[in-house]
Amino acid sequence: GLVLLLANLFALSSSTAFVPTSSLPILSSMPPQLRQRRAKADKLNSADDEPSLSVRGGSALSAHGLEPLLSSAKYFGSVCGAGFALSVATGTHLHLDLFGTGAFLPASVAALKKHLALNQGMPISLSLMSSCMVICAWSFRLALFLFYRATVLKHDGRLTDTLSTLSGTFGFWFVSALWGIFCTLPFTLAMKPVTKAPVASKAWSFVSSAGFLLALVGMTIEIVADLEKWLFKMNNPSDAFVSTGLWSVSQHPNYFGNICIFTGLFFMNFQTLSSSWWRLLGGFLAPVFMICLFYAQSTSMVADAVGIATRKYGKPYEAWMKATPMIIPNFKLYKR
Repeated sequence: GLVLLLANLFALSSSTAFVPTSSLPILSSMPPQLRQRRAKADKLNSADDEPSLSVRGGSALSAHGLEPLLSSAKYFGSVCGAGFALSVATGTHLHLDLFGTGAFLPASVAALKKHLALNQGMPISLSLMSSCMVICAWSFRLALFLFYRATVLKHDGRLTDTLSTLSGTFGFWFVSALWGIFCTLPFTLAMKPVTKAPVASKAWSFVSSAGFLLALVGMTIEIVADLEKWLFKMNNPSDAFVSTGLWSVSQHPNYFGNICIFTGLFFMNFQTLSSSWWRLLGGFLAPVFMICLFYAQSTSMVADAVGIATRKYGKPYEAWMKATPMIIPNFKLYKR
């Protein structure tokens, strides 16, 4: 409903952007050649503007390319809703990351399919294809890894209190759905209606390349951090915590990797997002939302991870926290 309301507001603002009636006599009094030049200039200036409400049968969602976003949101809502139902029905929470993180893959594919269906015959941009591949690869790898970890460890004490009540369980899955919708905004909002084939130089720019590289770096950092922590836990006593490798330069290098991935998505699609202020603002919400969420997790605003770890590992853990940056790494502190 909120998406539809915003879409209609944007459609209303665009549909009223006509030439004032007071200027019509001036235009009609122009010589024919001057009127032709004026019409040609207006056509060129509006070539890259947002489509009016008349596009695609008058649908506000279609006119502004918001149907892929709606398709994606439906998938996130459906998958997280199924996860909530499974949690309530069985009492198990082993599927949290399999459903929550795994939802990114079908939601992104559904959005891209909807975009293709709405723009039949038009080539898809390299930035959208690359964005979809990055999201799907990240989702597939992380969901399977976290699900495997959950089946081995059987328990995650950070969420025990949150998931012990119906309201807490609902809140977890609701935030998971919002997390997916907000974090994929740089991808879904970049799916503008295509009226002409994109120019190669505009379809992929230096900023797009930088964003793609940032996303790959972030994915690499996340994979290495997860692997380092997992191998450490498998080969050390349960009362020891990892403080070497990437974990010597950041308390949460995996969080930093995630932030890099979705900030990279924003820059990969910057060319399209910058075509209108609301697309740019919406796309920028992804890294902002992720930073806020990870900060809340790192400071136990969401789950008592810090308190649990402090009680388990004691003063050495407290000293490591004081000496190590929370999220943004300081590679001068690196140690093997």
